[in-house]
Amino acid sequence: MLLTKDNNFIGLLIGQLILIFTVPVLPYIDDDISKFILHAAIIGMILLTIMGNQKNTIWYKSIIALTILEVIILILAAILNEIYLTYIAISLSLFFLVTSIVVAFKSVFFSPIITLNHLVGASCIYLLLGIIGAILYSNLFFISPDSFNGLSNMNKKIHFSEFMYYSYVTLTTLGFGDITPISPVAKTMSFMQAIVGQLYLTIMVAGLVGKAISNKH
Repeated sequence: MLLTKDNNFIGLLIGQLILIFTVPVLPYIDDDISKFILHAAIIGMILLTIMGNQKNTIWYKSIIALTILEVIILILAAILNEIYLTYIAISLSLFFLVTSIVVAFKSVFFSPIITLNHLVGASCIYLLLGIIGAILYSNLFFISPDSFNGLSNMNKKIHFSEFMYYSYVTLTTLGFGDITPISPVAKTMSFMQAIVGQLYLTIMVAGLVGKAISNKH
């Protein structure tokens, strides 16, 4: 399927689903291979997203430059075996994720009509909030390993899967309690993510329903 500006969010959704369903298998794979798979999934999501966008935009060029920089840092991380470089590379993806939310939000909620692509875009924003949360939590763990309780053997390996799980459990306010925030920063990040998740769902439903009603008139 050829991605265009009329179905560009399909690429983002596919990339997100690939990342989400790839992450749970990482703890069962060799450390170096799991890191490669994680970053390949993130970069793949970036490339799938920009395929459906105009090539001459500043956003497109910025994402291409970001991707190249991230690949360079990953190569350096593999050569130098420095874990902090891996976290820097993951953090670079935050720029892409945040700008993707901004682009998707403007496209979905400022469009005069609602199409299937807009509904996909609205769903992508919610999923992006979870991925961003996972990256932020993993970076916090790198800075302060005692910020969370209930993590399984994460001192020597980047088990991004546990933070992905915790992020979506927090975002959806399920709160199973198997992983809990300990430090004040972790607690603040957790309840803020829960608030943002609920506010977004409220705004999304109200906005889409309002547009649907106005289109009928």
